[in-house]
Amino acid sequence: MEMGKIFNEENTQTIPQIALTARDGAPKRVVLLIEGEIVGDNKGDETSLEHGSDLMLHALSSLKTAKAVPDEIILVHDGVKLLLPESVCFSCWKDILDREIVVKACNETLFYLGKIPEDPRIICEDMSELLQSLLTADRVIRL
Repeated sequence: MEMGKIFNEENTQTIPQIALTARDGAPKRVVLLIEGEIVGDNKGDETSLEHGSDLMLHALSSLKTAKAVPDEIILVHDGVKLLLPESVCFSCWKDILDREIVVKACNETLFYLGKIPEDPRIICEDMSELLQSLLTADRVIRL
């Protein structure tokens, strides 16, 4: 049996099984993982905390008009606090959800905080389900 002619008499086209991009060059399924309320590590000083908070606000605000957006945003641990009304980023979520970006929050963290997201479009899932979303994504970006 000749290579490339296993199933028929015509040459077969080889397509990579683990392609990271679709034909147009965009990633197939991108998940944005947010684990904290700020971008970067808090160095323990007020300046670092304030700057990291500003960066998170600008990052989430940019999704309102961004050309490329993630398919899903997953919030775990302190990142879930960004969904709460007391967060400076709270106003960003309506625009993100209006763009039909799937937003998922960790049930265990919500239970720990004693909170429920105000917008019913936010999906609350157990950590085990969120892990499956991360493991099946083509690309995970951690913010």
